[in-house]
Parts: sequence; structure tokens; C-alpha cells
Amino acid sequence: MTVCALGMMVEPGWVMAQRPLGIDVSDFQGSGINWASVKASGVSFAWTKATEGTFSTASTFTINEANAQAAGVLIGAYDYARPDLDLGTAGADAEAARFWSVAQNYIKGGGTYLVPMLDIEQDPGSSYTKASLSAWVNEWCQDIVNDAAAVHLAVHPGVCTYGSYATAWLDSTVTQWPLWMVSPNGQSPQTGAPAGTSPWATWNFWLYSTSNSVPGISGSCDADVFNGTSTTLDQYVIPEPGTALLLTIPALLCVLKRRWACSRVSGSARVRAHRCNDPVSACQDGGAAGTF
Repeated sequence: MTVCALGMMVEPGWVMAQRPLGIDVSDFQGSGINWASVKASGVSFAWTKATEGTFSTASTFTINEANAQAAGVLIGAYDYARPDLDLGTAGADAEAARFWSVAQNYIKGGGTYLVPMLDIEQDPGSSYTKASLSAWVNEWCQDIVNDAAAVHLAVHPGVCTYGSYATAWLDSTVTQWPLWMVSPNGQSPQTGAPAGTSPWATWNFWLYSTSNSVPGISGSCDADVFNGTSTTLDQYVIPEPGTALLLTIPALLCVLKRRWACSRVSGSARVRAHRCNDPVSACQDGGAAGTF
């Protein structure tokens, strides 16, 4: 089965599009992944660990990025967040800066790389509340938005977490970022869903297994699925340099509308400041039908 093919017939004249399948990897899988075999097995996307906090860079990061791209697998970078060590929003700034310094070439490259992800599952410690840890997450993500904008790219990172952690530590302010939910519940990646997504209304990516066997990888790895089709997965591919502002007419109207609205409010009156800072990705995320 190929993930971008049409699936089985469900009614005369009707077919169901398959959800694209993916994996995520780190140093645990080693440097010898055969990405051509991974691709041939039906995997179309992946994320690979780039950094952890401000102290660690994954030794397999660059080789996974290069070899996955060469094999035709869409790949992105993720940071394993350490708010317990990098305290407060200043810590989020430092961690985002470290991640950008490591991963920027695989963000600026464009065309075959997926948006960055923040993996937030580390116990933050007693110094945080749900509001302050959510602010930490938002700060990291907005820093990546701003770093990308500085090189003329519209990048909208996502957040990876699991259900009980999200319920305990994250509030609705983080739902501005796409969700990659960890929920290995035994359901089919094609017909199932995470056990929960709160505070998000729904999921974008789902880690449905932590012990998947994939040709080309020694041992097991996490298995993921996208809540859409191979066509809509393209929304999470970073544009090639110089194409980030090539928008559809509805999206262009959305950008103009948001810029006009932002020009009429200021300071604390701005109810969605991130959408004012980055109206392009806001429109790509929510479309022209979105409300300001």
C-alpha cells in the first residue's frame, strides 16, 4: 500500500483517501536508517529529534534529514522541551534560539521539509502553573515564527504532547499551534483517533504506536498518521525560499484583512497578537474564512 494512493471501494463509485503514514526517530534508532526502504514501506513523512533543551544536539539529526530528503520522505525537526531546566519565557527564548541554530538549514531549505515541532512532555516542576507553562510553549513557537519571518518564510510550528499532560499543564492559548497528539491506544491509524485532544478541538498528527516495526530501521520506532490526505499534508511543508508569499486569492484577501484589522488596534487591545505578527501563516492556518 502507498500512503498517497486511493483506498478500498466503500460504495459504488466512491473511494476513501488514505491518511498519510509517518514515523518519528531520534538517536535511539541509530544512524543506519535505510530511508529508501522506509519510503518503500509506505511512510511519507517523518520528524527527527534535533535538540533537547539548550544542552543536547542529536547526533543523528543531520544524517536523518539528508537521507530522508534524498529518499523522498518529507521530514521535519523537533525539539524535546526542557522547561524544567530553561525556566520561564526567557528559558523558552534560549531553547528556541538553540533549536534554530541547529535546525535552521533544514527549515530555510524549503520544499521538502516539514514545519518544526515542540515536544512538550517533560515534567516542568513546581515553579510552573498551567498558564505559565502554556506561555512557555507559546513563546518558543512564536520565536520560531519570528526567526523564520526574518528570512522571509512563513512557518507555523506545531506542538507534540500527550493527553494527561495537556490536560494538566496546557490551556487553550496553545491551540493556535497544530497538534501532534501522542496516544498509542491500539486503534487503526486509518479509522481511529487519539483518546483525547483537549485543550485542542481536534488533532493534526497522531502518534498511534510506540513500538512499530518499519523496514529499513533496526528495532522499533514511533508510528504517526496525518489527519488528512497527501494533498492537505502539503500545508505543513515549508515553502521553498521565495515562494512563502505566493498565496491563493482568498488567502491574500485574508492577509490584507488581518493587516487592516491590526492597524486599527494596538497594545493590550490586540486580542490575537500572534496573528498580527504573522498574518500570512495565520491565513494559511485558518484560511480566509477565519475570524480575527
